[in-house]
Amino acid sequence: MLQEVTIPCGRYDFNAETKKVVMIKAKGLLNLQLNDDNELWLKWYNVDQDDKIEIERVLIKGCTFFEKVKGQNRVYLLRFIDDDQKYFFWMQSDDPNSDENYCKQFMNVINAQVLDDPIEIEQQPPVQPQLTQPQTQPVQQQMDQQQQQLLQLLQQQLAQRVGPGLSLTDILNSEFLNQIGNDQEYFQVLKDHLPPDQQNFEQFKENLLSPQFKQALDQLTHALKGRERSSVIQQLDLDYRILEQEFDGVVAFVKAIIQHIQNKN
Repeated sequence: MLQEVTIPCGRYDFNAETKKVVMIKAKGLLNLQLNDDNELWLKWYNVDQDDKIEIERVLIKGCTFFEKVKGQNRVYLLRFIDDDQKYFFWMQSDDPNSDENYCKQFMNVINAQVLDDPIEIEQQPPVQPQLTQPQTQPVQQQMDQQQQQLLQLLQQQLAQRVGPGLSLTDILNSEFLNQIGNDQEYFQVLKDHLPPDQQNFEQFKENLLSPQFKQALDQLTHALKGRERSSVIQQLDLDYRILEQEFDGVVAFVKAIIQHIQNKN
């Protein structure tokens, strides 16, 4: 399965807030490899600094695009549909006519990745309606109680699975997501955090259990395991200082979410 492309190119530093880029004045090599484990690894080497790796991350087929920037001479953009990270590169090969060919080779390697088969979801028995007393609690109070129950479930998942190599899919496994996805009250708690066009209960369950959601969790896990984990947590409006007590980025991320909700309450 091994496939690989290496492109001679420099890079820019991109500031997401100002939307400005600054050229890094160094020769570089952009390498993309689909390894025998079906993983797409991207690396950018600073040739002028003894091939120091300055970019390293996993890519996902269907979520990654490498394309020429319109109106710019030999500048290419690597972008993703599942996060806001962007990388800008400037081609350094002697032949400008080879730029498009490198771009095609890059996307060919990405498209060679074989995506996982759809997740097999265990059939859950239908939820039987229960007779309840007339509602007397205020709606907000009920929502707060459901939110606390959801946090407790998340804490239990974390406590049961803490260990080396922990990933978000270990915590948010199919059993846990099935439990959340089949509960209308949990959906109401999470509804306001969903895109406006996806605030539908049936679509909520479908999205939670989709291969695309699992791939997004895998990519976020990789980011949380990397050197930029503090930046990732901070970009999600969570307290990155939790990494002072929890070195593992995945554990810190989940605990930061729990802490954030508890502080709001």
